[in-house]
Amino acid sequence: MFYLIRPNKLVFLEFFQTTIHNWHGDVTHGLALDVGDCVEILEETTHWFRGTCPRKPRKVGLFPKTYIHLKDLAKVDPVVGECTLVLREWSEIWKKLFVEREEYKFTSLRKVMLALLESRRELLSATLTQDQTYDLQMKVISKIDWGNR
Repeated sequence: MFYLIRPNKLVFLEFFQTTIHNWHGDVTHGLALDVGDCVEILEETTHWFRGTCPRKPRKVGLFPKTYIHLKDLAKVDPVVGECTLVLREWSEIWKKLFVEREEYKFTSLRKVMLALLESRRELLSATLTQDQTYDLQMKVISKIDWGNR
């Protein structure tokens, strides 16, 4: 039996649900998820969630609770979130450049993506001082601006 979690509950205002393991959805009505996918939870049981993934519009399915991590939105750095979204967008462009054999653009984008990944990792590690964090955030923002031109 599923118990409905109403979308207006406070939990959806305070937490961000992220997939921490790949899930192939190999059960009846399963929803396949990749690491890092955001999910919207509609219902839950003791061990399962039923919900959707914005990357897979109009698909609703089941996935295990153990594959989902709740993040406190107050603790998520907006620059890290933006960096994550940009890397997802750019990965599609990067694949397209590879297929179209545009080597210079492919290599340039690859270098910037790797630098963004490294900067994101440093920001998530929470080992930097406030000044270092601010400087790194400014570098990330400038790289994102460069890539969006």
